[in-house]
Amino acid sequence: MERCNEIRVPSEEAVQLVEYCIQNGYKISTAESCTGGLIAAGIVDVPGASNVFEEGYVTYADRVKQKLLHVSVTTIQKYTVVSAQVAEEMALGTAQASGADISVTTTGYAGPEDGEDGTPAGTVYIGTCFRGCAESRKYCFDGDRGQVRLQAAREAMKFALERMKQIE
Repeated sequence: MERCNEIRVPSEEAVQLVEYCIQNGYKISTAESCTGGLIAAGIVDVPGASNVFEEGYVTYADRVKQKLLHVSVTTIQKYTVVSAQVAEEMALGTAQASGADISVTTTGYAGPEDGEDGTPAGTVYIGTCFRGCAESRKYCFDGDRGQVRLQAAREAMKFALERMKQIE
């Protein structure tokens, strides 16, 4: 998963995530904003992904996050769309909509410009929801837009795997 225009090989993070879900009978779904489907693409690059991957949303616009994932307008207004709270609401909404055991979400500023509120480019919140428990983390990635998106997708897969192992 090095570059979109190169031949992709499943990333180590994606292989580990899919294998863990297969071994434990877990289903996974994604909702992505700044990563634009890279997590879902990374997962389906792995042979056997059809046994665990339920669905993936690319919810770039705020209104789509609200409509499909039930992210609250109040949450967006209070914390901004690039926030821990929105990442967690996206994760809860994705898990509820898909029925998946684990959901993983991203919202952030890939760049090159900073956010309207001054949040630096490269800031990404990754959310997960496993067994009804949502959690998020803030990441600050360096690099160009493509590099930020790839780093975020990889970290999202790592975070999802870590959360499942942590809660079990």
